[in-house]
Amino acid sequence: MDLLLGVAAFLSLPLTLAGFTWYALRARRTGSGQSLMAPFEEIWDPVAHRTNVEVHAEAQRSPETPAPGDPLDDQVPGVRR
Repeated sequence: MDLLLGVAAFLSLPLTLAGFTWYALRARRTGSGQSLMAPFEEIWDPVAHRTNVEVHAEAQRSPETPAPGDPLDDQVPGVRR
């Protein structure tokens, strides 16, 4: 019983780290999992974390809103309705 407990304790850390590594690779490949991996990314690479926050904020903005100074659709040359 003591041997089993010692082996379980010894293997728990490498298995946990392997699980986090697997999840991180999967999350990066599929583009999901930002909420789970964000604290670790913020600790190890704060610049990348800030960049991801900006990328997600930009993705949530509405691209339909015209910028100031953009021509209206009916004033664009070559566009017929």
